[in-house]
This record gives sequence, structure tokens and C-alpha cells, in this order.
Amino acid sequence: MTTTLVKPELEAKVEGLGEIYRLNIPFDQALESLKEFGIKTPTSARELAYSRIKEGRMSSLSSNGSYTREGFLYLKDEPILLALNSPLLDLELARQAVEANKKGNYFLSDSKIYIEQKEIAENDKSKKPEQRSVLILPKRENYNIPITAFNEDELTLFLFKDKAEDYGMFLRENKINEIPVLLVDKNYVDSQEQSVLTQLWLRGLDGRSGLDGYDRGLDYSGRVRGVFEKAGEAGRTREKPTLKQKIKLPYNKRQVDSISNIVLNVKEGRFPALKLELVLKFLEGLK
Repeated sequence: MTTTLVKPELEAKVEGLGEIYRLNIPFDQALESLKEFGIKTPTSARELAYSRIKEGRMSSLSSNGSYTREGFLYLKDEPILLALNSPLLDLELARQAVEANKKGNYFLSDSKIYIEQKEIAENDKSKKPEQRSVLILPKRENYNIPITAFNEDELTLFLFKDKAEDYGMFLRENKINEIPVLLVDKNYVDSQEQSVLTQLWLRGLDGRSGLDGYDRGLDYSGRVRGVFEKAGEAGRTREKPTLKQKIKLPYNKRQVDSISNIVLNVKEGRFPALKLELVLKFLEGLK
């Protein structure tokens, strides 16, 4: 299935991070468009938090929420998981989730995905929260995280990493004293035999920068952002991204050079009759 590609809109140039591009289209289309544009995944929660600190309260980055790279996993009678790389970053799963959300349903998937991610989370337990790739949440119901706990709470350290304390201070300056963690109702989860998968929506400041894990609006024209890093580790400037079309040539360079030599021989009257078929095949391939 081919998605109609949409060119992302430049939203901000963030010092120390890069250019942030935005799409307001269904999640699966946004993923494919970002990848074609040269951006592998949506922004992480840490990148968006950093951008808000740098750009300030009046920036659209602060006032408007968006889907991020992270995703929640739920399973009957099991703790909730949060993965840095959401399973829904897989384009086929994203398409299935969009279709489910379009019907007003949560996306239900094979419990194997949850089990695999939980194993990673269990192995990660000995690491610092900011070094883990999958986190086990402490509760299965909605709760709040005080801003004063940002530098010690596992969830905020896991998501915002080295910017947890700075982001907490930024939120406090904007009169936010705690952020809500909003989860899929556990009674619904426990009534299902399959795993429930959702994408993290990091709310804007008007929504107290809430961590929304119960959203099922991937089919809407919700905001998806991506960061294009202008410089690599060695300070080399990367080529500015453009939507690109992949074109597969019928011949490689060696074959083209060989045919070119044959054409030259034709022009100079040294054309071997046996190679006429090669020239015809080459011309047919260019159609």
C-alpha cells in the first residue's frame, strides 16, 4: 500500500537541536512522509521538552501538543509499559492502528509484542531510568507527577532524561505544578485478551504538558513532528531534506558504460551485428 506523501512544514529552528518539521495528517501517513523527507522517527519527548525550553511559552511547540516517538503497551492483569521506540513506529502496525481508531476502537495486537517489551523492561531494571529503553509504570490508573519530583521520578527521567529538571523548572515558571499521566481504563484492558497499543501524545502547556497514553485519535489530522539535525557529530552540514522519489534504473553504471561504447562503435561504423540485440534491449529498458 502506497501512502500519499506530504511535505512537512518547517515549524522552528531550535539551537542545539536542529530544524523541527510538522505534519497535520493521520499518523501512518506522517510516518511515511517523514521518512521520505529524511527524518526516521517522530520527535522524542525529550526533544520536544528541550525545544519548548529553548523557544519559550509563546512558541507553537509549547502551546500545541503532538505525538512523539514513545508508545504505551497494555495487557490484561499486567503492568503498563512505556517504550522509547513505540511498536507503532512500524508502518504496517501504524496503519492497522489508524484503521482501528477510525472506527472509534483501540488498536489490539498480539500479546507477543507486549511480552517481548516486558522482557526488555525487566532486563533494564538495573539501569538508571534515563538509560532504559522500556519502562514499567508504577500504576495502572491515572495519576499526577509533581514538578518537584521531576529529577527523581522514574517516568520523567525516562522520558526527558538530562532535561527532566530543566523542563520541570520551565513548567513551574509557567504555573504548572504537576503533570497528569493519563492511561487507558484498566477495566477495559482487563476485558481484552490481546494487548492494547497507543502512542504517547505530549500535551501542550494548556493541557499541563500531560502524558496522554489513552489517546485513540491516530486517524485524525493530529500533530506529528520530526527533527532534522543539520550537523553530524563531526560538525558536517547535512544536505537539506526534500521529498524524494525512489527511482530504480533498469541498468547499473557498468552496463550503461558498456552500451555507450557499443553506440560509439555504431556511429563510427564498427558495429558488430551480434550486439544489435543488446542495444535494442537497452532502449526498451529506458521506456
